Amino acid sequence: SISLHFHKENRTMRKDLPGPSFPIPGALHDLERAPYNLLPYPEDFQDDDEAARAESFDALVLHVENGNRSVLCASIALFESEDDDEEQWNDEERMQAMYTLVRKSSSIAVQTKTRLIDALCKATHALGRILSDFARSSSKNDHHKQQVVPEEFRSAFSFHIYMLFSVMFFTESEAKGAVGIKDRRSENKSEQIELNAIRSTCAEAMLSACIAMCKNKSHLWKRGVADEAVAMLPCRIAYQILEASTGVVAKRAACGDIALKIISSTIDYSGNLLSQIVAALVDLLHAYEHMAPLVAELCAMVNEVPTNRLGVELMREIGRLNTSVESDTGGKASGIRNVAPFINELARMRPRLVLTSVSHILPHLNSEPYSIRSAIVTAIGHILVHIGSLESTDPNASNNQSESHLEMSKSRDALLEILVERVLDVSSFTRAAVLKAWISIVQSGSLPIDRLLTLTSLAADRLQDKTVMVRRHAMQLLVVLLEHNPFLASLDPKPYSDKLAEIYETLKETMPDDIKAAKEIQKEAQDEETNKQIDEAALSAAISYAENMETLSDCDEEFRSNVKALKFTQSALDFITQFEYAGKACHSMLLSKNTSDVTEALRFFVKARHFQLPCAITGMKHALSLMWSSENSIRDEVLQAFAEIFIAVPGTHGDENLPDSQIAHNLLVLVGNASVSELASIEEGLGRLVKLERIPAEVFLIIWSIASKADSETRAASLMVLSMAASADRSIVDSASRLRLMVEAGLGDYVEEKNDWKTIRSAACALQRVSLSNLDPTSAKALVLEQIIERLCIVIRGDWCVDERLNDTLNWFSAAEQAINALFVVSEEPEVECAEVIRAMTATTFGGYNTEQPKMCHSLRLARFFFVLGHVALKTLVHTEYLSSALRRANGKKSLKQQEIADSALARKSRGDSGTENDTDAIETELGVAAEVEAENERRFADISEKEILGRGIIKNFTPLLARVVGNDGGNFESEILRQSSTLALCKFMCISTSFCEEHLPLVFTTLSNAPSMDTTFRANLVVALGDHAFRFPNEVEPYTPRLYACLRDSSTKVRRHTLMVLTHLILNDMVKVKGQVCEIALCLRDDDARIRDMSRLLFYELSKRSNNPIYNLLPDIISQLSQLSLQKEDFRNIMSFLLGFITKERQNEMLIEKLCQRFPKCQSISQKADLTFCISQLKINEKSLKSLIDQFRLYKDALFDDEVKKCFISIIVKAKKSAKPEMKGYLEEWEGKLNDHSLIGQENEDIGQKAIRAKAKAAKRAGKRSKRRAQPLHSIQEMSQDNEEDAGNGEMIATS
Repeated sequence: SISLHFHKENRTMRKDLPGPSFPIPGALHDLERAPYNLLPYPEDFQDDDEAARAESFDALVLHVENGNRSVLCASIALFESEDDDEEQWNDEERMQAMYTLVRKSSSIAVQTKTRLIDALCKATHALGRILSDFARSSSKNDHHKQQVVPEEFRSAFSFHIYMLFSVMFFTESEAKGAVGIKDRRSENKSEQIELNAIRSTCAEAMLSACIAMCKNKSHLWKRGVADEAVAMLPCRIAYQILEASTGVVAKRAACGDIALKIISSTIDYSGNLLSQIVAALVDLLHAYEHMAPLVAELCAMVNEVPTNRLGVELMREIGRLNTSVESDTGGKASGIRNVAPFINELARMRPRLVLTSVSHILPHLNSEPYSIRSAIVTAIGHILVHIGSLESTDPNASNNQSESHLEMSKSRDALLEILVERVLDVSSFTRAAVLKAWISIVQSGSLPIDRLLTLTSLAADRLQDKTVMVRRHAMQLLVVLLEHNPFLASLDPKPYSDKLAEIYETLKETMPDDIKAAKEIQKEAQDEETNKQIDEAALSAAISYAENMETLSDCDEEFRSNVKALKFTQSALDFITQFEYAGKACHSMLLSKNTSDVTEALRFFVKARHFQLPCAITGMKHALSLMWSSENSIRDEVLQAFAEIFIAVPGTHGDENLPDSQIAHNLLVLVGNASVSELASIEEGLGRLVKLERIPAEVFLIIWSIASKADSETRAASLMVLSMAASADRSIVDSASRLRLMVEAGLGDYVEEKNDWKTIRSAACALQRVSLSNLDPTSAKALVLEQIIERLCIVIRGDWCVDERLNDTLNWFSAAEQAINALFVVSEEPEVECAEVIRAMTATTFGGYNTEQPKMCHSLRLARFFFVLGHVALKTLVHTEYLSSALRRANGKKSLKQQEIADSALARKSRGDSGTENDTDAIETELGVAAEVEAENERRFADISEKEILGRGIIKNFTPLLARVVGNDGGNFESEILRQSSTLALCKFMCISTSFCEEHLPLVFTTLSNAPSMDTTFRANLVVALGDHAFRFPNEVEPYTPRLYACLRDSSTKVRRHTLMVLTHLILNDMVKVKGQVCEIALCLRDDDARIRDMSRLLFYELSKRSNNPIYNLLPDIISQLSQLSLQKEDFRNIMSFLLGFITKERQNEMLIEKLCQRFPKCQSISQKADLTFCISQLKINEKSLKSLIDQFRLYKDALFDDEVKKCFISIIVKAKKSAKPEMKGYLEEWEGKLNDHSLIGQENEDIGQKAIRAKAKAAKRAGKRSKRRAQPLHSIQEMSQDNEEDAGNGEMIATS
C-alpha cells in the first residue's frame, strides 16, 4: 500500500516524479483498491456489539486528534525532517483511521462525528497556514527561484482536502434528505442546528484551504502547474452547496456565501481552471432555477482587473446556446428559462460587463423562447440606466467629444432602437418586459430628451394591446412619463398655445433683414393662401439660418433663443396632444372586464388631473359610470379617484383636501357640461362622498352663495350640485332659510326674466329632496313651501314660454318634468294642484271647456299641454302606488302588533288563565276583518289605477283629442314637436290602464311604421315606450311582438340599438318569449355597429347561462331561417360558429346532429345543404354522433357533389381520427370511401344534368324558330340544311343524355 510517510531512501527516488503522490480517487470507496489498498476497518477494530463499535470509533478519533498536536504547533520543518517519529501524525494508521471515520460518518454518533470534523478542519487549517508561511519565507529568502514544498506536505495536503470534501459531500446529502421532512419537532430542529454548524465549520475550513492552495500554487506545485483534480475539489463541493441554496434561508444554512468565495478565489488565482468552472456553472444554470442570482453574484465577486473573465466567458457560452425548443441538449425550454434570469441579474449588478459582451446575446432576440428575449431587453434597460447615470455624474459628458463618449452614445442609440423594435414582439411577456425597461429608464432620468415624444406615442399605442399585462405596463409608463416630463408642472394646453402664437409673432418680427426683404418681395400680388405658405417658408429658412450660424450678433442670439423657446413650446404641445390621444384609449379601458385595466385607467386620470390635462375631466366623467359596477373594488377605486381629482390636494392620496372654494369650483366645472347619464353617476359618487363626510360642509355654503349671485350656467350647476349632495344629506336644502334661497335663486324674478329653464330644472331637482314628515302648517318652512308650490305651478303651466321661440319650449320640457316631480313631493295634495294647472292650461290653450266656435291654438302650446297631461297622469299613478304601499305598511305594522297580542293571549290560555278565551276570539275576529280591509284597499287602489285616472278624472276629457293628434287626423297635426309630445303622452296613458293600452296599441304601431325616416329619435323613443308597455302588460303586447322585432331591420343605427336593448331587457326578464323571431337578433351579430354586435353577443351569452340553455332549442329554426335569407356565406358561418359554441353537452350535440341530418331532404338548394353541413362540422363529434352520421348517409349522399359539403364532412373525419379508437377508425375509413365515391358519382350526374338542361333549352329555341318559318312560306335551302344539321347534332346529345 501507499503510505503517506516516506522513508529516506524513497525521497530521492520520488523527488522528480511529475505525477501526484496522492492521486485523487474517483470515489471514496476507491481507496480500498490499488494503489491505496486501505481497509474498510482497521484490523484491530472491534464491532462485536454497539458499545464495542462505539469505543472503536472513539479510539480512531483519538488517534486522529493525537496526530494533530504536532502539526498544529509545527511548520514546514515537520515535513522536511528525516526523523520518522515526527512523521507519525501522518502515518498509514492515521490515514486508515480517517478513511474509516469519514466512510462511516453518517452512522457514527453525533459527538464522535463532531470530534472527527473538528480534528479534520483543524488539520486542514494548519496545513493551509503552513503553506502560507512557507510561501512568505520562500519569497523573502530567494526572490528569483520559486521553492516548492516537499512531496510529503503536498500529499498530506491533498489527502486532508479530499477527506474534508468527502465529509462535506455526505453532510450535504444528509441535509438534502432532511429538507423534505415535514415533521418539525424540537429534536429535528436541534439536529438541523447541529447539521448547519457542521456545514459551516467544514465550509470555512475548505475556504481556508482553497485560498491557501490558490494563492500559493507556485509553491505547492512545480512551475505553478496545479493538479486539477486537487484544485477542483473545493469547487466541486461548492457546486453542491449552491444546489442546496434555494433561498435566503437555505443559502445561509448551506453556507452559500462561502461557496461563492471558494469559486471566486479559484478563478482569481487559477485562471487555467476557468473553462471547467464555466462549463459547470452553465450546467447548473440549466438545471436549477435558483442559480441565476447566485451565479450573477459570483460574477460580481470575481476580480475585474483587467477584465471579469468569468462574466465574459459565461456571456459567450450563453450566446452559443442552442435555443431551439426542439433541441434535446442545451436548448430545452426549461433550461433556457432558467438561464434567462442570469442575464437580468448580471446586467443589474455589472451593467458595464454586459455592455461589453452584449453582442454575444443579441442574436437570441430572434430565438423562439420568449424568456431569453425578455431577459435581454431587461438587461438592455439596466445598461441604459447605467449609461444615463454615468452622464449624470459627469456634467461635461454630453459635451465630451472623445472617442469613448462617442462610442458610448452610439451604443446607447443602438440599444434604444432595439427596445423600440421589441415593443412589438410576438410574445406579450416580452412586450411587457420592454415596457418595464422603459419605465426604469424614465425613472432614472436616462431617457434622451429627443426620445420623449417617440416613447409617449409608443406607450399610447400599447394601450390597444390585446393582453392585460401589456396594457397595465403601458399605462404605468405613461404615468411615469407624466411624473418625469421636462416641461412645467402644468400641462394645460391653453397657456402653451398662447405662448406659441406669441413666439411666432416675435420670430416674424425679428427674423434677419435679408430673409424678411425676400419674403416681402415674394408676397407681392399673391393670394392669401400663397402668402401664408411664403411666411412659413421664410420662418423655416430663418430658423435654419440661426441654427447653422457660428458667430451671431446680439439680435441673432435673441432670435436663436426664441427659436429654442419655439421648439420647446411646440414639443410641449405635441406631448400634451399624445396624452389626449392616450386618454381616449383609456376611455375604452374603463369598459374592460378586467379589474386591472379599470384600476390603471383611473390612476392615469388621477395623475393627468394633477398635471391639469384636459383628458382628466372627460375621463373621470366616463369613469363615474362605474359607480354602478357590481364589484365593490371598482366602485371604491372610482370613488377614491373622484376624491383625488376634485377634492384632495394632488399627491396626498386623498389625505389632505383642497381649499373649500377650490373644491366648490371643481364640482361646478364637473357638473356644468355633464350629460344626463353623467349627472346620474356624478350624483351617486357625490352622495357617497357626502355620507363618508369627505366634503366639508363649508363647501356647500360657498355653493349656496354662488347660486344666489352667479350667471345662469353657474347658477344651474350650483343648484344641481346641492341637489346631488342632498340625496345623501337632506339638511343641505331642507330648511326654511335654504328653501327661501331656493325660491330666490331658482324660481324667482331672475329666472323669469331670463327664461332660465336650466336653472329651474336644477331647483326642481333640489326640491325633490325636501321631506314633509312632521311638518307644522304654521311653521316658516310650510309658508315657504306654499310659495314654492305656487311658483312650480306657474312653471308647469308654461306661462313664461314664448310660442314663437322653439328653443324656449324645448328647454321647458325638462324643467316642467322636474317641476311636476317636485310638486308631487312638496305638496300634500298634488292631484288638486295638478287639476288646477290642467284647467288653467285648458283655458289658455282652448279658451275653456264650452266654446261654441273652434279655436286655433299654436302647435307648441298644444304640445306643452299634452306633455303636462301625460306626465301628470303617470305621476298620479306613481303617487297612488306610493299611498297604497304606505297604507299596506301601516296595516302590516298594526296586524303584527295585534298578532303579538293574540300570541300572548294564547300563551296565557295554555297556562290556564281565566278570561282570555273571549279576548282571543275578539282578536282573531279583528285580524280577519283587517285582512278583508286590506284586500278591499288593494282592489280600490287597483280600480283607481285602472279606471279612475283615465276613466273618471279630468284627463279623460282629452284622450279622444290626444288619439286624433297622434293619428294625425285629417293631416292637420304635422308639427314634429307636437307629434313627439302627443305620442309620448299617449304612451304614458297606456302605462296606466290595461284596457286603454290594449285599445291604442294598434295606433302606436301604426304611428311607428308611418314615422318620418329622418326622425330617428322619435322612432327610438317609441320603441323604448313599447318596451315599457310589454314589461307592464306583457299579455296585451304579445301579439305585436313580431312588429317589435321588425325594428331590428330599421335603417337607423340608433333605432336598431334601442330595439335590441329593449328586447334584451324583455327576454332576460322573461317578459317576451324567445320564439322564431330570435333569428333577427342573430343577424345583429353581423351588424355594422360594434355596440349592436356586442349587445347581441351579451344576450346569447346570458341565455346560455340558464339551466335549460334555450339556444339549443332555437338553433334549428335559426339555421333554417338564415339559410333561406340572401345572406353571405361568411356572415352565416360567423353567426353559426358563435351560436354553436354554446352547445357544450354531448347529448345536445348528438340530438342536434340528428335533427340537422333530418333536414337535408327538405332543403331546396345546394347552398342550404352546404349550410347544414357546415353547422354539423362545427359541433363536437363523439362516437355516437359518428355512428348517427354514418347511418343517415342516405339523407345527404345526393349533396356530396358539392365541394363545400364534401369538405365539411372530410373535416369531421379528420377531427374524429385524432381521438378515435382503433375499431372506430375502420368505420371512418369506410365512411370516407363512400363519401369520395358518391362525390364522383354525384359530380358526373350533375354534369350530365346540366348538359341535358342546355340541350333542352336549345331544342325549345329551335322549335320557336321552326314555328316562325312556318308562318313565312319562303325558306332558303341553306337555312333548311343548317336546321337539319342542328337537328342531327341535338338528337345525338339527347340520346346520350
